Amino acid sequence: MKPYFHFHDNKVTNSPTAGDGFDLRTFWRILRIEGLIPFTGCAILIGFAVTLWEVGFLGADWRLFVIAVVAALLVHIDAHIWNDIMDLEVDRHEKSKETKRDRPLVYGWATVGDYRKMSAIITILVVVLAAYLTMQRILIPFLFIIGFFFDYGYNHPRIALGYQPFTEWYIFPWLVVGVTVTIVYAATGILSLLALILSLLHGLTVTCFAVSMMRRDINSDRLGGKHTSSVLHPELPHSTIYGIVTLLVAVLMLYPLMFILGSMELAYILVLTTAFIAGINTVFGARIDQLCTRALYSIFPDFELKANKLMLQQVGAAMVHAVAITGILLVGKIV
Repeated sequence: MKPYFHFHDNKVTNSPTAGDGFDLRTFWRILRIEGLIPFTGCAILIGFAVTLWEVGFLGADWRLFVIAVVAALLVHIDAHIWNDIMDLEVDRHEKSKETKRDRPLVYGWATVGDYRKMSAIITILVVVLAAYLTMQRILIPFLFIIGFFFDYGYNHPRIALGYQPFTEWYIFPWLVVGVTVTIVYAATGILSLLALILSLLHGLTVTCFAVSMMRRDINSDRLGGKHTSSVLHPELPHSTIYGIVTLLVAVLMLYPLMFILGSMELAYILVLTTAFIAGINTVFGARIDQLCTRALYSIFPDFELKANKLMLQQVGAAMVHAVAITGILLVGKIV
């Protein structure tokens, strides 16, 4: 049966008006808490726990830890700025009411020029912070170059990896890894294998919601010329597949965690926790895949609204995962 694509051309009533000034609501939208906390925020939380595991509270340089945290948050915020610039035409077709997302550039709250100025200021601040960290940790430039690659590679219009397929595999989960490894290295001087494994597990878990977001945005992405995996292969259950892969990776990490932690029980608990949360996100993802399939073959005006509610539940589950594995690691350290 040939898919029936019912595209929604979202015509916003408050269209851009140049010269109206900068609306302060833009700052809140740029922060984009629903993406900042589950990715970078949770990466910081995991990095804190790993730092305590590696060197203890007194052995860490918390001043460098805080500086690295601020720099990581700024890089992520800068990514939001460039993502809004790159997706301006896509966002004109997106059903913002259903997905509960404000669009400052579409609504005329700010201009692309305003966004570029904010990005320039943030980039200068990050470079200054990275230069200071480099005086203490020689590998910091390499780690921040990776961070800027994720930022500009995915979001900058001239590179626009976000308009290509499979970024959910080679970019999204590694955002968490990059932040966690960097802040642990800043605080301890150690390139921690434990930080890499735990952050990868969380990176995969939280990316389940990013894959579902791509499924939810399939209509606006197609109209805006994005070629995400979901747009190119709408018939595949991407969210379900990603959840299952996350489960498999969690199981494969059992023995490496046992070797690093020196505790079979602690490794089992961490893996089982990840598998449980990944299972929850897989169930939510499967429901989103079902909604997407229904939208492909019929008129389904509530598709984005229903998919968005399930996706937010995945966000909540991912945040629970980060808090859970942090608590497990800290309790394991004390015991």
